[in-house]
Amino acid sequence: MSSLPPTFTSLYRLFLRTASASVLHHKLATRNLRQLWRPAFADAVHTLRKLEKAGIEGNVPECRELQEWLGGWEKRMDSTLSLLYNSAASRGLPHQLTRNLSFIVLSEHQRLRRQASQLPVWNPRLPYDSREYQVRKSTAKENAKQRWKEFSDDAWKSLGEVVRMAEGRDNISLGRIMIKGRIIRRERS
Repeated sequence: MSSLPPTFTSLYRLFLRTASASVLHHKLATRNLRQLWRPAFADAVHTLRKLEKAGIEGNVPECRELQEWLGGWEKRMDSTLSLLYNSAASRGLPHQLTRNLSFIVLSEHQRLRRQASQLPVWNPRLPYDSREYQVRKSTAKENAKQRWKEFSDDAWKSLGEVVRMAEGRDNISLGRIMIKGRIIRRERS
C-alpha cells in the first residue's frame, strides 16, 4: 500500500495545528477536537485507498464517484479550516462553537465512564444462582432513570439533527463522536 498523497497529509497537519489554535492550545480541548474530527479523516483515507484500488482495477465509474466524493470532502474541510481559523483569530461565535464542541465530546466521555462504572461486577466467590445475579423487578427509581435516559437520548438525537442541518447549510464538517473505538457513521450524501 502506498503512502498518502502529500496534499492530504499537509491538509491533516494544517488541521491539527488549526484545531489546537482554535481552542488556544488547551491540551484537553485540543485532544477532544482532534478526536471529534478523526473519523472524517479516517473516511477520507478509506476513500483514497478505495480510489487507488479502483484505479488499479480500471473501474472508471467507481473512480469518478470516489473522486467526486473526495472533491466535496475537500471543500467541506476547507470550510471547516476556515471556521477553525476564525475561532483562533477572534473570540466570537466560531470560538464559542469550537469550545462547545470540545465540551460535548468531554461530556459524552464522562457519561460513558459513569455508565461503565455503574455496571455490576461479577463476584467469583458467590454461587451462580446467588440473589445478586437475579433479575429484580424495576423500581420507581429505575423507572425514573430510564425516563431520564430516554430524554437524554432524544436530546442527543435533536442535537445531531441540528448539527447535520448546520453542516449541510454551510458545507462544513463538525466531526463525529467516536464511542469505544467505534465510529458512528453517517450515510454519505
